[in-house]
Amino acid sequence: MANIWTAASDGDIDRVRALIEENKDLVNAKDQNGYTPMHAAASWRHVELLKLLVSSGGDVNIRDTDGDTPLHICEDKECALFLLDHGADPKAENDEGLTPVHTTLENEATEVTELLCKRLDIPVPKLEEIREAEEADEPNEAITDAKLEELSNWLMQNADENGEADEDALREMVTKFVMQKLRISGTTNGSEDTAAATVATSADKKSVGDDSTKD
Repeated sequence: MANIWTAASDGDIDRVRALIEENKDLVNAKDQNGYTPMHAAASWRHVELLKLLVSSGGDVNIRDTDGDTPLHICEDKECALFLLDHGADPKAENDEGLTPVHTTLENEATEVTELLCKRLDIPVPKLEEIREAEEADEPNEAITDAKLEELSNWLMQNADENGEADEDALREMVTKFVMQKLRISGTTNGSEDTAAATVATSADKKSVGDDSTKD
């Protein structure tokens, strides 16, 4: 038998109703991703199911692990209208600082975006404007020459302390350094190649240094 999240995604009202009658807490139950029956119903355009869930205590502003509310992932105007009429917050920001206006625009749910903007009494933004704003807010992850010098020195010092280290170990050290010093999370945006070059350069420098001490 389908669980509450699968049944909600399928729009199986009878199954959802039966599960809620057995356990009322399931109406706002979250899976491992924080996904709820409310999210499923909103995402899959099941307005009648949304009505059942809300009448059973469903939270229209409940969030998943990304901070998205059902309105963030709604792609159906009727569902969005129902959510708004029952207290959904059109200004709610997810963990990336995006409101339902942003996310519905990115998902090309044009009618929902227009409805939200009308409720907020704001002009409908262009997708390019949203993306430009997001890019402007992104932290600068460029590795400058100064940072590379610091990285090279740090790498050589650690290599000396740990004796002979293979390239994989050096790469791991580089990754640790980048995470600590540059505060880069997620993708490295091309810094992998830079790190590899730094490993090779640092290894060459260390080799030259070792040879010089023997003379």
